[in-house]
Amino acid sequence: MRKFTRITVHLIGVSIVCLSLTTTATATSLILNGGFETGFTSWTRVDQPGSEGTFALQSGTASPVNGDPVPAPPQGLNAAMTDAFGPGAHVLYQDFVVPAEGALLSFSLFIGNRADRFVAPATLVFDTPTLNQQARVDIMRGGTGAFSVAAGDIAQSLFQTQVGAPLVSGYTNFNFDLTSLFAANVGQTLRLRFAETDNLLQFQLGVDNVSLETVAAVPEPQSIQLIGAGLLVFFAIRRRN
Repeated sequence: MRKFTRITVHLIGVSIVCLSLTTTATATSLILNGGFETGFTSWTRVDQPGSEGTFALQSGTASPVNGDPVPAPPQGLNAAMTDAFGPGAHVLYQDFVVPAEGALLSFSLFIGNRADRFVAPATLVFDTPTLNQQARVDIMRGGTGAFSVAAGDIAQSLFQTQVGAPLVSGYTNFNFDLTSLFAANVGQTLRLRFAETDNLLQFQLGVDNVSLETVAAVPEPQSIQLIGAGLLVFFAIRRRN
């Protein structure tokens, strides 16, 4: 009986270890063409009426319209970048449906403010007497206005240029765990929005390397086979006793 008990405990221990190895992370991409290597496929661009410029494809080390010095895209050949000879407000977004799993969001931003300051009023409108020189990134509710900054339309604010921050900075990587946000919005349509407004001087907002991926646990075949073999041994010993 003691022998049987020791073997049983050993097999149970082995099974527990195997179970801890039975899952591996597999990611499902919720954002497509995050490197802009196929242009703006899957993305929507919106420019406020009267704006000059737009989000354009950028490669090399010059901005797409003014030719200002900018860093090369951090991934692949292309980045998305705003640029214009005159003032405007520009949005780049992609909608997605929230799954039951958690998700990790990452993206790279270049900030190229050619004015002498950031100004961030609570609006993305450019054609007013109010100075407006800013960029921001938000998770929006699906179907909201492209330029909305209403609290009820923003599910989570991710980034906004701050007064006094460096005016020009190389590509910076941002990472966010959206598990809590997703848990509260399963099945809903949300929107990842990049926005830039300028009415002082030229402003380049560069976006690249955008990734929004879920992580789910799936069994590893080798581990399942190992557990099955252990259980067969267990039952064979049990029959003998």
